[in-house]
Amino acid sequence: MDDDDYFSDDFDSLPPGTLFELEQNAYQATQAPATQHHGQADEDAKLHAEATAAVRQPATLKQPPRLHSGLTNDYHTLEVGELEAEVHDDFEGHSVLQQGHEGQQDHHGLVAQTSWPGPGNGGADDAMEVDDYGQANTNQMNARLQQLEQEREQMRRELAEAQALAETKAGEIAIIRSKQTSMTRDYDRQLAALRKAMADEIAKHKVEVEAAMSEGRKLAAENTFLQHDLAEEAHQLRNFKVRQQRIEDKAAPVTPRKSRVLPFRDGFDDDEIAVVSPTKSAARSKRATPTHPAKRKRQASEDSPAPLELSPAVEAMIVEAPSDIPGADAENARKSPGRNARDEKYMKRLLNHRLFSSEETDMEALAKYYFPAEPNGPISRILLDKLATLDTGSFVVDYIHAIGPIWQRAMKEKFYDPVPRFMAIARYVLSLDGVRLQDLIPPLVNVLQYAVEVNAAKRFEFSPARALRQSPQTPQSDLQPLVDSTECLRLLYQLACELMHVKSAMEVFWGHIRHDFILVMLHGSQPLKDISLTMHLLSTSIRPNSFGPIMPSEEEQAAVQKYIVDRLTHMLHESAQPDEGLEPYTVYDICAMRLEVLLCLEALAFNPAAPSRDHGSAILSVHQNALARLFRSMHDELDALYSSPPETELRSALVNGLMRLIFGVMRRHGPSINMQDKLACVAGSKQKHLVVLTRLAFCDGVILEAGIEDETVDMAHELLEEWTNPQEAESLAEAFPSSRRE
Repeated sequence: MDDDDYFSDDFDSLPPGTLFELEQNAYQATQAPATQHHGQADEDAKLHAEATAAVRQPATLKQPPRLHSGLTNDYHTLEVGELEAEVHDDFEGHSVLQQGHEGQQDHHGLVAQTSWPGPGNGGADDAMEVDDYGQANTNQMNARLQQLEQEREQMRRELAEAQALAETKAGEIAIIRSKQTSMTRDYDRQLAALRKAMADEIAKHKVEVEAAMSEGRKLAAENTFLQHDLAEEAHQLRNFKVRQQRIEDKAAPVTPRKSRVLPFRDGFDDDEIAVVSPTKSAARSKRATPTHPAKRKRQASEDSPAPLELSPAVEAMIVEAPSDIPGADAENARKSPGRNARDEKYMKRLLNHRLFSSEETDMEALAKYYFPAEPNGPISRILLDKLATLDTGSFVVDYIHAIGPIWQRAMKEKFYDPVPRFMAIARYVLSLDGVRLQDLIPPLVNVLQYAVEVNAAKRFEFSPARALRQSPQTPQSDLQPLVDSTECLRLLYQLACELMHVKSAMEVFWGHIRHDFILVMLHGSQPLKDISLTMHLLSTSIRPNSFGPIMPSEEEQAAVQKYIVDRLTHMLHESAQPDEGLEPYTVYDICAMRLEVLLCLEALAFNPAAPSRDHGSAILSVHQNALARLFRSMHDELDALYSSPPETELRSALVNGLMRLIFGVMRRHGPSINMQDKLACVAGSKQKHLVVLTRLAFCDGVILEAGIEDETVDMAHELLEEWTNPQEAESLAEAFPSSRRE
């Protein structure tokens, strides 16, 4: 083939419609499947839809409105190259196939209405293939379009619902915000009214509280003086009774013996006559007619009057002669009528004693009790047998000495039925007058301690500090209700108060008190009444150079005193736990108990009987944790005041008392105290120590701090100045310009 054949004009003879169909088939064969396969893109889908719609369009192909030059007069045909370019451009730009809205018409009308001529049958076959392919694409595209339309409608409905819901929520939020604003305004208004009412009420009661506190202090002072006067009167009365008893115990006066020589018989004493007549000697007086044993008695005549009765002076003198025997005076004093009468009276009372709710006497009730180990002998028989072996000179003392061992044996054998009877007898004996209580110390003190420990030991075992248990409360099943520990402690305290003015008796009393008994009772697991009675009892043990139970050696005595101080300072922040089944203690009860602890510490540190002695304060100063615990407790009590609790008075009293105690110890032993080391032993004490001193030193005296005394503020300020440098003191003064001290 030459070059001329390559550029043959065979395509010039093809009609324009055939060339378009070829282009269309080529386009669909290459582009249309790719468009269906990647139908996810929006532009490809649009182009494919336009191409498919052009195939489905039943309109006829029209001649382009404007053709380029290239027409020949010989063949009346168009040039192929120019027509191809013109038709393609018009298809891309102006959509030669016009689309109609009658998409459901038969596709074969396209071939019938087409004016494109074609040689032979080639054009018809190609058109049919195009129709079949277009029909399949049309069905797929229709289904896809319907699906997209449905999805769009669904999205429109969801959008409308979301908008409606958003509008509803916005309305609800607006309503809630308006209500919240209204409630906030009402709350602020009510709060302001309540604050104003509270301030008025506090100001109203402040005067009443101050008046009541002043009256209370006045009554307390009067009560102290009255108690002192009563104690003095009781002491004088007891001394008077002892003196009276000594006078009564002496031998009763007897009629003086008359002289055997009675010379005058004139009714006057011989001494008086001798004084009146000194010249007349008694030796010269006329003697009586001597009697002779052989002389016959004169016979009385029948006419004589009745014989005179002789004086019984000689017989009386003979009866009283044994009183001159040595030792007879002591025997007579022991069996004097006055003492026997008193012992007989007490014996009758004790043997006739009975409980308030019972008609049986003690002996009748004890006759029904038998020890488990001795079922054949009643307790009354054991008591009478014991009484028969005792002879101390007092039936009351003998009776208590006989009951004490029986009482202790009953508790050791866990036979508690007669214990209330024994306690009632001890209570009655302590109320009697004229009884030597010193003789009752050995039998009573030991057995009362043992009785208290029956329940106290169980409570101590169930305390959280001893062991981890399911419940820190003591079960009622482990307690003995017949043994009242509170009543036993009250009897011990009563006996100690009766003996306070007798130094030797108090030493004997505290010699019988065991130190472990005191330490067990100073614990939060015990009832609050028992703790208070124990601290009252401990206050009676204060001596010039020691306190607490008396120990054999000084080392043991110092160790016991250290343990007591440790327990007391620990109880200032220790929680108290009641027995199982009882109501929990209120905050008021806890504060009252801590105030009792503080008063006991003040009495130990500053001996009221010997104020110049500093034995107790020295123990507090050398104790490792005592001062740190006092600062921590003072901080906690002051911090609790700012919540305006009902027990404000008690907490204020605690703060004032703790500051007095700390200040007094620091003034007495300040140079020897290393406060930083002591504060480091208790967690958080360093910070609380500075915080509480700063609060108290710059106290403004507002409502919540009204109970803080001015002396407390001055003490805190003085201590704070000692423990801060001048720069820190100035910064604190600038931070609190409106303090009460200023």
